[in-house]
Amino acid sequence: MNKTMPKRSEVVKEDTWDLEKIYPSNLEVEQEFKTVEEMIAKIKEQQDTCLSSSKNLLSFLLLDSMISRKLDKLIVYSSMKSDQDKGDATYLALSGKVEQLSSKYQEAMAFFQPSLLKMDKEVITKYINEETGLSQFRRVLEQLFRYQKHTLSEKEEQLLSSFRSIFNASSKTSSLLRNADMLLGKVHNEKDEEITLRESTYSGLIESKNRSVRKEAFTTLYQAYASYKNTFASTYEAEVKLACTNAKVRGYDSSLSEALYDDNLEISVYQTLIDTVKKNFKPLYQYFKLKKEVLNLDEFHLYDAYVPLIEGESRKYSFDEAKNLVLSALSVLGNEYQEQLNHAFTDRWIDKYPNIGKRTGAYSWGCYDSLPYVLLNYNGNIDDVSTIAHELGHSMHSYYSRKYNTYEDHSYVIFTAEIASTVNELLFYQHMLKHSSSKQEKLEILSAMMDLFKSTIYRQTMFAEFEMFAHKSVEEGKVLTNDYLSDYYYQLNQEYFGKDVVVDDLIRYEWERIPHFYTPFYVYQYATGLSIASQIIKNINEQGSTYVEKYINFLKSGGKDYPIALLKTIDIDIEDSKYIESALELFQDVINQFIEVNKS
Repeated sequence: MNKTMPKRSEVVKEDTWDLEKIYPSNLEVEQEFKTVEEMIAKIKEQQDTCLSSSKNLLSFLLLDSMISRKLDKLIVYSSMKSDQDKGDATYLALSGKVEQLSSKYQEAMAFFQPSLLKMDKEVITKYINEETGLSQFRRVLEQLFRYQKHTLSEKEEQLLSSFRSIFNASSKTSSLLRNADMLLGKVHNEKDEEITLRESTYSGLIESKNRSVRKEAFTTLYQAYASYKNTFASTYEAEVKLACTNAKVRGYDSSLSEALYDDNLEISVYQTLIDTVKKNFKPLYQYFKLKKEVLNLDEFHLYDAYVPLIEGESRKYSFDEAKNLVLSALSVLGNEYQEQLNHAFTDRWIDKYPNIGKRTGAYSWGCYDSLPYVLLNYNGNIDDVSTIAHELGHSMHSYYSRKYNTYEDHSYVIFTAEIASTVNELLFYQHMLKHSSSKQEKLEILSAMMDLFKSTIYRQTMFAEFEMFAHKSVEEGKVLTNDYLSDYYYQLNQEYFGKDVVVDDLIRYEWERIPHFYTPFYVYQYATGLSIASQIIKNINEQGSTYVEKYINFLKSGGKDYPIALLKTIDIDIEDSKYIESALELFQDVINQFIEVNKS
């Protein structure tokens, strides 16, 4: 592990990802860029004839597919090159150029969907039947026709499209307010030094073992948000009204119906999550009670919720140790999976360590024509090892999806995206608990698992319930004042934290901090993803290799079908509450294990 942060040029080659496998040099990038520009020009040439016959339609869709694939490569390459060193102006400029090229492509293709949907679906079906090459586009075309009844006239669609940047104004305004213009105030750190509070430093302060530090940080942060309460209420009401109006104009029953339409899901899936979680608060309340006891607090306040349970210095793991732990933990997933994981480590899928200018955090990314790369900022703690398992879950899902599907069918949706990564994370934790002889290590893992369930299932479901309330209120003609929103949010916190937790009044303003609320009905998928992963782990433990084969086939399915159908192939019915109950049972089991290990 690197003890000092090097410049990008000083990083050992073997510790970096091999982006040259996408483009060996900038010359190839420039050639690809020119090729895409020329191909975009051909869209206009075919615009008037592309729907006139099956052969013309096939020719046009093949052109579109090739442009998309090449654009994907350019976007991935330029973005990841920039992420490895944000100070490199060359790739920052390239990213900007590629973004402009992508916009040019979107503008050129804007005519296609409205034109297609003006046609009789039977004509397109006839085209597919008479031109075998169109079979690879069958699902794409069928998906487009699902939107026929929700698509406006070409003139109306163009009008709405011209207002797109204006429609994004409320989200942009709230983001600028949170991240640039708000002054949060001054607080004291653990050395009793006065510092400026920022969103980036708040997480460290709220986890402080010094209660006065975290209380001051909590109070100062939410007092700042309280002073902007009417502005945030205005921007959020505008966002909700936009979603509700768009849904109404397009003929959806509600904004929630429109949000779920992409994945062909019923509102019952969303409602089942909320109802099931609210019937199972007992493990959550026990978790808070346990935390109060371990931290030896007279009262448990909301500013106590993020303090680590474990005292003492955590063990550090070298990258080689981490690699071996991850490989061992995931060996249960079979030979092909293990073989490709080895390639991830030996064929430079992974950019391992921090360097000056490198983007923070971690992700898995790539495209149909690249490796499924992983960006890390590995520092050697147990969370970093878990992150390797998590991100390689995404990468392996992408590997299987690309290998076993055409370009048109390979891309899996967000609803299923977090499943493979969380399965890997849970398998890693399970392996560590089984093989670790250290009490400290076991308690760290169990604590991390408890936090995962608390924050991913309960907290995200609370957010989902708040969103549903806000959107339904607007659809019923109510005004989203700050008092109206904050009073409801405070009531939700009281319900989710329970009577044994002091729900501090300032938490009523926390909803203003959540940027995901400006992407309506997104957060519930975090809760469903972990719940589904928990059921998969249970099935693997009970059924062994028989179920593993089903699970690998699920990963190979990519985007061949809608989530509800794909998940049924691994015996999970997302219209039933059992998979959520399974996750909450696992949460209870983890709490029980922590209590047992802590007493030993």
